[in-house]
Amino acid sequence: MKQGFKKRAMAGLLAAFTAFGTAVELPITRQTAYAQDAALPTQTNTSFATARPLVFGTSMAGSFPDGGGRRYYKFSLDEAGKLDLTLQKNYAVHTCYLKFYDASQTEIYTLQTYERGASWNDLYLTGGSYYMAVQYSDDVSFSFVANMDVAGESFVETQDSNNDMASSAPEISLQKKYKGVLAANDDIDYFKFQAPAAGQITLNLTNSTSDDVTFGVYDDSVNPTYTNTLYKGSKVSQPMLVKAGTYYLAIAKKDVNKGMGSYTFTIDYKKKNTAAPKLKSVKNVSYQTMTVKWGKVSGARGYEVWYSTKSDFKDSGLMKNSYDPSITSAKYYGLKKNKKYYVRVRAYTVVNGMKDYGKWSGKKAVVIKN
Repeated sequence: MKQGFKKRAMAGLLAAFTAFGTAVELPITRQTAYAQDAALPTQTNTSFATARPLVFGTSMAGSFPDGGGRRYYKFSLDEAGKLDLTLQKNYAVHTCYLKFYDASQTEIYTLQTYERGASWNDLYLTGGSYYMAVQYSDDVSFSFVANMDVAGESFVETQDSNNDMASSAPEISLQKKYKGVLAANDDIDYFKFQAPAAGQITLNLTNSTSDDVTFGVYDDSVNPTYTNTLYKGSKVSQPMLVKAGTYYLAIAKKDVNKGMGSYTFTIDYKKKNTAAPKLKSVKNVSYQTMTVKWGKVSGARGYEVWYSTKSDFKDSGLMKNSYDPSITSAKYYGLKKNKKYYVRVRAYTVVNGMKDYGKWSGKKAVVIKN
């Protein structure tokens, strides 16, 4: 009864396809996988141990007995790659599953379709040995073609050697472009770099994966310095202030079930603005009043003046901030008569809302005589 139903259904579908012309493409050559009147060779790839080698770019056929089962295939990758796969069945009644396993036979990803034909693109895997199982719950014949393209990541990742932890992070150079991959079995990548001196780094990151990623810079103890999210298809140039030392960059899937694909990045570096303003003059100009003048610093967002009655500035002192970089003088009132005041000034820039201070100028002193 069941076989007759299938034959009538297939005949009806073929008639419909013929009537509508090019609405559906059918194989020009009749393949064994779709033959109803010819027995397929005995299928022995029914377990991991008997898995059949998968040949990329070649049509591979198989079948299931009544009640279905699994057909296993095995393949290896020298480095991370992108798998594209097309599957066809001779009819569709139940959901067909394609399950992927790593070398330890642990399931890492599942594809599924209810249709007679389906295609999947951009399934990324790291280097290593793998198994693929085609699973169905009824008697059906199928064929598939799998193609694999090398992802071209800067540091080769395999199941046994990867940068999934800070302790295994590869060393990268500043000002150099790198490419990384997030795969079905690779949710996070770490990279290690050195800041030679205090300054500003700028992370230039392009997210070409299929979903959002998170990224962060961490100090030598893997404490976060900065973290954020980058949407798929987006770019960011994120400046950050750092001290001299070792840092880690981490790039990860926002959702471990999504976000496979590649990303590229560079880390630019600019040494801390060490230029100190020239302190031009400090004068007692009138009754308990002092004027301070200093020179401009290129790129400054403002200046900070500190005056104190202690030459080492270790008393409470008093800060006066000028947020306008065009201002190069200030006047202070209400000072104590016959008291000596010491003055110094520094410039600052602003990165991510944080002030990045340059060096202090040399100090000058003045006695308030009137």
